[in-house]
Amino acid sequence: MKYPTRALVFLGLALCAGMVFGQGLTTGVLSGVVTDADNAVLPGVSVEAVHPDTGTRYSGQTGADGRFSFQNVRPGPYIVTVALEGFHPQEATDPVVSLGEATVLSFRLELETVTETVTVVGESNPLITPSRTGNSSNISTGQIENLPNIDRGFNDFARLNPFMVPSAENEDPDAISVAGRSTRFNNIQIDGAVNNDLFGLADSGTPGGQTETPPISMDAVAEMKLVVADYDVRNGGFTGGSINAITRNGTNRFKGSVFYYSLDESLVGEGKEELGEPGVFDEEQYGFRIGGPIVKDKIFFFANGEIGKRNTATGWSLDGSSGQCFGNCDPFVQAQAARFKSILQSQYGFDPGPFNELVRPTDSDRWFLRFDFNAGTRHQITARWNYVDAVNLINRPGSRTYEWDSEAYDINNKTNSLVAAVNSTFGSNKFNEFRMTYQTVEDRRPPVSTFPWIEVEDLDRAQGYFEEFEAGSEPFSVRNALDQNVIELTDNFTWLMGNHTLTFGTHNEFFNFDNLFIQNAYGSYEFADMDAFEAGIAKRYRWTFVNDGQSESQKFDVNQWGFYGGDQWAVKSNLTLTYGLRVDIPFFPDEPSFNQFTVDTYGVATNNMPDGEQLWQPRFGFNWDIGNDGQQQLRGGLGVFAGRTPYVWISNQYARTGIEQTFVEATGAIGFNPDPFGQPPEDAVGSASFGEFNLIDPNFKFPQVMRYNLAYDRQLPWWDMVGTAELIYTDSIDEIDYKDLNITETGETIPFDGRPMFTRVDSDVSGAYYITNTDRGDSTNLALKLEKPYRGGLWGFVSYAYGDSNVVNDGTSSRAVSNFQYNEQLNPNDAQEARSDFSVEHRFNFSVAYRFNDNGRWPTTVSAFYNLQSGRPYTYIYGSQNYRSINQDGYYSNDLLYVPAGPDDVVLENGTWAELDAFISSEECLNSKRGGIVDRNDCDAPWFHTLDIHLAQDIPIKNTNLQVTFDILNFVNLLDSEAGSNSYANFNTLSPISYEGITDDGKPIYGLSRVITDPSNNNKYDFHSLHSRWRMKWGIRWTF
Repeated sequence: MKYPTRALVFLGLALCAGMVFGQGLTTGVLSGVVTDADNAVLPGVSVEAVHPDTGTRYSGQTGADGRFSFQNVRPGPYIVTVALEGFHPQEATDPVVSLGEATVLSFRLELETVTETVTVVGESNPLITPSRTGNSSNISTGQIENLPNIDRGFNDFARLNPFMVPSAENEDPDAISVAGRSTRFNNIQIDGAVNNDLFGLADSGTPGGQTETPPISMDAVAEMKLVVADYDVRNGGFTGGSINAITRNGTNRFKGSVFYYSLDESLVGEGKEELGEPGVFDEEQYGFRIGGPIVKDKIFFFANGEIGKRNTATGWSLDGSSGQCFGNCDPFVQAQAARFKSILQSQYGFDPGPFNELVRPTDSDRWFLRFDFNAGTRHQITARWNYVDAVNLINRPGSRTYEWDSEAYDINNKTNSLVAAVNSTFGSNKFNEFRMTYQTVEDRRPPVSTFPWIEVEDLDRAQGYFEEFEAGSEPFSVRNALDQNVIELTDNFTWLMGNHTLTFGTHNEFFNFDNLFIQNAYGSYEFADMDAFEAGIAKRYRWTFVNDGQSESQKFDVNQWGFYGGDQWAVKSNLTLTYGLRVDIPFFPDEPSFNQFTVDTYGVATNNMPDGEQLWQPRFGFNWDIGNDGQQQLRGGLGVFAGRTPYVWISNQYARTGIEQTFVEATGAIGFNPDPFGQPPEDAVGSASFGEFNLIDPNFKFPQVMRYNLAYDRQLPWWDMVGTAELIYTDSIDEIDYKDLNITETGETIPFDGRPMFTRVDSDVSGAYYITNTDRGDSTNLALKLEKPYRGGLWGFVSYAYGDSNVVNDGTSSRAVSNFQYNEQLNPNDAQEARSDFSVEHRFNFSVAYRFNDNGRWPTTVSAFYNLQSGRPYTYIYGSQNYRSINQDGYYSNDLLYVPAGPDDVVLENGTWAELDAFISSEECLNSKRGGIVDRNDCDAPWFHTLDIHLAQDIPIKNTNLQVTFDILNFVNLLDSEAGSNSYANFNTLSPISYEGITDDGKPIYGLSRVITDPSNNNKYDFHSLHSRWRMKWGIRWTF
C-alpha cells in the first residue's frame, strides 16, 4: 500500500477520531487533575507553578473537568500549589518537567472542616504517561554529567536509545544510524533550532562534522531528547531520527565550574596483536561554565567555553613504527616504498612523506552565551549565541591503499549560530512559541601539497601484491570551499479547548549556498606499476578547469516552507489520541545552466529542478492506559515523515551542467607533468570532454517514509522498573535512486554468470547521473527493554534490539558519481533492493549508574555502558586493477563477485584452486553462493563488544566541590587484550579477487591477492585502531 492509499486511510482515521500535545521542542508540559475526597473533579481551583531556579511563574485555574495544563514550560523542578476556598491548599515540591514530555500530577483536596492530614500528591512515571505515543528517549542533566562520556559529544548519549546505533564507519565515531537508516537522514537540533550539516559532507550530520568536533560543548547542554517516531506534527526534517539538545540557562544563584580532561598514549592499551603499538595519541579539553542572575527573577545569563586539542596517529606506517604496518611490513612492499620515494625525490624534487606514521592534529574552540528574560508572568525571552572554530588534518591510509603524508588535507570549519525565542501565554488556555535562527557555516579544505596527485597500482600483480601508493595533492581538496547561510523562522500556537489541545504552526527555512568544488585541479595521474611510474608514463589522466566567463563556485538558494496543524484529544482519562497533518514545500529559485546536449542525447535538461513538490505528512498516534491506574499502557501510531536531501546532491546539478567546467580525461600513454599550474600534459591536449553531467528528475521528492510503531509498557513490582516491548516498521515512500543515462545495455550477457553487458551512449561523456526516486525499501526494528528510572541514587536499563534494513541506495557519498558507482549491483541502472550498509541485526545493551553515599559528604558515582552487537555488513566485489569492468559499464567498484563452484569454472592467473577453495569455504556468504553471484551486503564483519566505565569522586571544599573523574572506554580490552576489537570492511566492501578477463570458452580469469594466497597475510578486515583499545581519560572539575 503506497502513499495515496495510505493518506486516504490515515485521513479517514483522523476524521473518525473526532488533545496533551503542546510540549514544545525546547520546553515541556506540566498538567494535572484536582479532585475532592470523594474523587469528584473540582473546577475553578487556582493553580500556580513556580520554577524556583529562575522564579518563572505559571498560573491558571482548573476547567470544568478539574484539569489544568501549563504549556511551553521550562524543563526542570517545580513547586506547584493548588488552592480553592473551603479546602486545605496543597503543595507539590518535587515534580520535574522533562524536555518534550508531559508531567502529570494529581491532587486530592480535603475540606477545611476536616482535620488537615498529609495527602500524597501523585506524579506519573515518566515512562508511563499519556504524552508517549511513538518512540523517544530523554537524557537528563544527571545522565549527561554521570555517564561515560569520553568523546564529550551527542554520540555518547544517543546510543542509550536501542534504535540509535553509533556507526563508526571508516574511523568516524560520531555518525549515528537510526532504525537502520543512513546517518545523513537525521535531524540535529539545539534548542529546537536546526543544527544540521545541511550540505551533507559529514557522516555525523552536524556542521563542521568533518573536523570531528561536536557542534556544542556538552557543558552547555542541559537535556537531550532522542526521537525515532513522534506523531507531534511539529517534529520534521528526518526519516532516520531526531536529536534535540536544550542548553543550560542562568538561575537566581551564581554557579559554575571549571574543568580539565586529559588522555595520552600512556593511557591507551596495546589491544590485540594485529593492532601493534597504539602510536602517538594525546588529548586535552579544558573550559568553564558560569551562570547567574543579572536581575533576580527577571534576567539571567549563562556562558561556556571549551578548548580541545588532540593529536592522533593514523595507525599505519611503512616501517612498522605504527600499530598496523602497510603490507604487513613485507620486505618487497617496503622496497617498493623506498623506490617510490626515491623516484619522486630524484626525478621531480618532491618528498611524498616519511615512512613512519602521520600524526593528525585536531584543534577546536567552542563558545556559548545565553540570556533569559522573564518579561512579566506571560512571556519568556531567550537569546543565545554558539560559535565553533575547528581544524582537523585528514589522512586515511588503509590495508589496500597507502596514502603518503603529502596527500593529507586540512578541514577548517567556523560555525556561528544566533537564536532568539519567545514563549508566551495568553489567558489560561493559549500559548505561543516563536523562534528565529541565523547561522553561518564556513568550510575550507586546503591540501598540504600542490604536487599533482599520483597513484601507482599493483606493486606486483603476478605475486598477488595488489597494494597501491598514493601521494600528492588530494584530488577533491585542491579547490574546495563552502559557505552556508541559514535563516529559520518557526511559530507554534497552542490552544486548550476542553479535553483538546490544538496546535497550529509554521516552520520555514531559507538557505544560501556558495560551493567551490573543482576536482583534479592540479592534475591526477594513475600509473599501472612502478616501472611505468619511473618511466613517467601514466595510463590515465584527469584534470578539470573552469571555462572562460564562468564562475568558479556555484551559488544557489533553497526556501522550504512548512505548515502543520494537530490535536491531542484526551478522549477518556485513560485514552489519548494524537493526530495532525504537516506539509513541507521546498523551492529552488535559482536555475542551473542550460545545455542543449543533454536534451538531445538523454532527453533531460540540465536546468530542470524540482520546485514546489509538496511533502504531505499525516500522522496518528494513541496512548491507552489499559487499567487506568498508570501501571501499563499500549501506545503506537503511524505517520509519514519527510527529511531533507543533503544539499550537496542538489549542488551537483548546478556544477555539472557541462557549461561551467571542462573535464579532461585521457587514457593510454600519458607523459607525467609535475607542474600543478602547467596542466595538462601534451599527451592529453585535445582530450577535453564534457566529463560528467548531473541531472535530476523534475518530480524528484525529498526522502519520505511511512513509519508504524506499536509498544507495550508495564510497571513492574521491582525497583520501579518498567518493561517495554516495541516494534517499529518503516516503509519507503520516496527514496533516492541513481542512474547513468550515458550507459545502455547491449543485449549481450556475460557467459559464465548471465549479467547484462553495457556500452556508453557517448564516449566523450564519463557519466550522466540522474537522481530520481524509488518506493522500494523498508526496515523492521524490534526492541525489548527493562528500565529503572532514577530514584535513590540508582538508574539503569538493559535492552535487546533487532534490526533488518533494506534499501536501493544508501546515499553514503557527497557526489553523484560515487553514489552511483559504489552501489554494488548486477545492473546499475536497475538497482535492486538489498540489505543496507547500516543494518545491524542484533544489539544488546545495558547501562547503570549509582551514586554511593548520595546524602553524605563524599559521594562517589560509578556508571557503565555495555554494547554487544553484530558486525557491519559488507559485499564481495571484484578488485579494480587495470580498470577492467566486468560488464563494460565503465565502473570498477560495483561489480558483484561471481563465486566459482569448482576448479573447472575459473582460470587463475596466480595462486591455486586449493587456496581459493579454502577461502571460499571460510566465508559462509561465499560458500553458499558457489556457482552464482554474491548478494549485496550478504556478509557480516565479526561481532564486537565494549564496556565503558565512569568513576567520579566528589570532595567538598567549604561551599564548593572538587570532583575527580576517570572514564575508561572499552574496559573489556583492559581485562583481555584480545577482546573489544572493532573490525570492519572498509567502505563495506572486500575485493581480494581481481577480474583479468575471460577465456575463449567463457570462463573468468581471476587474480588472487595475498589475503587468499598467503596464510600469514589473512587479515582481510581493517581495524578501528583507537576504538579497538582501552583508553582512560582523567579529569578534574571544580564546581562553585
